[in-house]
Amino acid sequence: MDKQESLQDKFSKLFNNITSIPKKLADAVEEGLQETSKLVCVKEGLLNFDRIEEDVRRIQGDMKAGGDIVLGSHLILDDKRNFMEIRTYTERGDKTFVITVDAEVKRVTNLPSDILEKLQKEGRVELNLVV
Repeated sequence: MDKQESLQDKFSKLFNNITSIPKKLADAVEEGLQETSKLVCVKEGLLNFDRIEEDVRRIQGDMKAGGDIVLGSHLILDDKRNFMEIRTYTERGDKTFVITVDAEVKRVTNLPSDILEKLQKEGRVELNLVV
């Protein structure tokens, strides 16, 4: 009888482990996204354009460390909605993913004049980032 109870306990533990895997995976992904969302280039609504590359390198490095293949990154500046977004495209196995990090932006420093001109004219700029 003890062997049967022990076997039942083992199956119960195995079942609990299997059913908790999706939550553990979701928690790990959430934790990873929170780490990548700490942008160096945006502090208190001020976007320092010179530091974007630093954030993109860190985000891509985090993705590579997790075993993903980084396909590239895009920067979106939207003057109408007062925000910036970094989209990083990765590949894992045969699937492609997009990791998005964004922040509200009230002011910008060190913005190249050609990008500023396009932003003022069109209200939105999308740039392909190569780091």
